[in-house]
Amino acid sequence: MNEFKVGLLAIATIVAIVFMSFKITSNQSGFGQYVTYRTIIKDASGIFPKTPIKIAGISAGRIVSIELQGNTALITFEILKQIQITKNSKLRIKSVGFLGDKYLEIHVGDSPEMLAKLDFIDSEEAAGMETLIKDASEILVDVKAVVKSLKESIAPDGQESPIKKILADVSELVENTKEATLTLKRVMNGNEEKLNAMIENLESFSYELAYQVDKTNPDSAMADIKQVLANTKQMTADLNAIIADVKKGKGTVGKLLVEDEIADQVKDTLSSVQKLVGKAEAIRTELSVFTGANTEGGGESEVALRIFPSPERYYHLGLTTSAIGPDTETITETTTNGNTVVQNKKERERDTFRFNVQIGRRIQDFGVRGGLIESTGGLGLDYYLQNLGTKFSLEAFDYKKDKGANLRFITELQVWNILYGRASFNDMGRKERSGTIQAGLRFNDEDLKGLMGFFF
Repeated sequence: MNEFKVGLLAIATIVAIVFMSFKITSNQSGFGQYVTYRTIIKDASGIFPKTPIKIAGISAGRIVSIELQGNTALITFEILKQIQITKNSKLRIKSVGFLGDKYLEIHVGDSPEMLAKLDFIDSEEAAGMETLIKDASEILVDVKAVVKSLKESIAPDGQESPIKKILADVSELVENTKEATLTLKRVMNGNEEKLNAMIENLESFSYELAYQVDKTNPDSAMADIKQVLANTKQMTADLNAIIADVKKGKGTVGKLLVEDEIADQVKDTLSSVQKLVGKAEAIRTELSVFTGANTEGGGESEVALRIFPSPERYYHLGLTTSAIGPDTETITETTTNGNTVVQNKKERERDTFRFNVQIGRRIQDFGVRGGLIESTGGLGLDYYLQNLGTKFSLEAFDYKKDKGANLRFITELQVWNILYGRASFNDMGRKERSGTIQAGLRFNDEDLKGLMGFFF
């Protein structure tokens, strides 16, 4: 009785997990009815099925499919029915942060006319990282020109430094001041009576002036001037040291002045960052889990991970397990008194694990892949019916000298959202034919993000 209750609890838990997966991954924009629209863009890099559609920063739909139409991309997407999309609405491609994911945002216009189902909406493609890097490169060229001009102003080749010229002018100014002082002294000698009268009138002012020019008085203006002159002297010494280091090419500014190749290195670094960011944004993943039964081998399950560096190339990594594995045959020959006896012994392993490691490429609706299929070398051909969510596959693997290759035909159907059904026919060219029926779940990046956001 306890085993029966535990079994019921396990089944209820599995049903609850599958139900939550359907609810969360079916459409992260919410529940309700949707209307399908279309648009055409020139570059669909970083955009995939189930990419969210936002209005006023809030998810209101998602991409259903992306197809190649001539030299452009035809995007079919769905929006909540209660949101009225007008004919002069605009669709823009945006990204979240510097390395963030891309999404589509719709700016709803003020036209009184509404778009009908499957109508086209105009798209405005915003500038991406490529434009930003290009603009940064152009700005860097301008900065390089400014730095070169600054270098020629501070330390022109084969000419006297402008700073030295300034110091020479200051020295000349001091000499002129001395001459003016001597001239003033001669003038004062001829006007002594007038000066005495002036001094008497300024007696009170002189007292205050003496107070301010008293060097021993810490509150006097002379003390402040003395401190200012000391600071100015120190600043002049520091400035001379900095200019000397800059002329020698020390420090960042000095290197910018004397080493033109630094700007080129910065430009190459920005180009490398652009390539790295582009590759990171293009990688997508797909996780699938299938389980079912085989007419000969009993229960059979598979876990697979596909990594897409680009939409037309992928790597397939998987693990297959079954209650009863493939047959192994051992042939023993025994010779006694000239008589040879041959014994054939066949064994079938239980609870076996087999690995799948393949490299695939997709061309339009066709795909080809090769590598390890259930731990043996093999090839696979795929044909996709995008509109029906169906895939047909033919695999050849596990070649045996007396039996040939194991030919397996597989048909896979998308039942609803992430729920898939699969039927396969094994050993089509052999006598030991068998069939497999499986059901499973398939998650792309958007589905996994929705699940992780819900649980964590």
